[in-house]
Amino acid sequence: MRTRLRPRGVLAVPAVAGLVAGLLTGCSSSDKKGPDVPDKGVLVVTDNTAHPDQHVTLKDAEYAKIAGLSDATAAGKVNQALHAPLDWAVKWAGGTLTDDQKKECQGKSSIIQTKVRLGLRGDDLVSESNAIQMVPCFDGEGGLPTVPVTVDVKAGKALTADDVFGSKGLEKDRLKKLWDTLSGPKNDWKDCDLGDLERKNFFPSKDKEDPVEVPPSAGFLFTDQGLEIIWSTTGTDCNNFTFTANYDKVKDFIDKNLYPRLQAAAGQK
Repeated sequence: MRTRLRPRGVLAVPAVAGLVAGLLTGCSSSDKKGPDVPDKGVLVVTDNTAHPDQHVTLKDAEYAKIAGLSDATAAGKVNQALHAPLDWAVKWAGGTLTDDQKKECQGKSSIIQTKVRLGLRGDDLVSESNAIQMVPCFDGEGGLPTVPVTVDVKAGKALTADDVFGSKGLEKDRLKKLWDTLSGPKNDWKDCDLGDLERKNFFPSKDKEDPVEVPPSAGFLFTDQGLEIIWSTTGTDCNNFTFTANYDKVKDFIDKNLYPRLQAAAGQK
């Protein structure tokens, strides 16, 4: 189900410029606080770090950050989780670079950019997704995935699929019922012959040909309206699908202790 970057043609990706507009909690163009940057709440900031050892440079790569948390340990853990898609992209781009591609790059770096989409921004639950794009320093085509992350601020961690759906919620029959509640491009999905969702799709994996572990093919994003299942992988074919359902439709599929917290976060403006 995963398509790898193939050395054909040129990947043309428009520059990711600016920040998410209209954030109620504010935003910043860097990780440095300025006079107009709130010192508390969910921010969208950018990373422009060069990683010469990986032949990668982040350029205006957006990520979410929670500022003003009183628990420094929890703050470090959740903010690390929110930055993790960028960390993975750098590691993956460097790990998949072949010797021939390095020669072709002639000392230049591939450019990685990310675009954040914010979902829930509650006091103790924050959900967002990172759409990752790469402009390679070599001739190539392909794509990087959109990686959603939901963090539990109180617990100081990113939620896993087991946390959200429970281990039994990821069994074949339960996933089939969940699929039936979702709306989205199911005809396109069928045309791609991707098959039914499986438990393994919701967790990181590493194929034999992969130099590094890749994020789950199926991720989850929580918005004010409900649940989104985002299917996104490396590659260019059949690698991006989003399916949605309102909270009332997925109540029976979500952990009974988590569900009211999601509703409370959705009600916060």
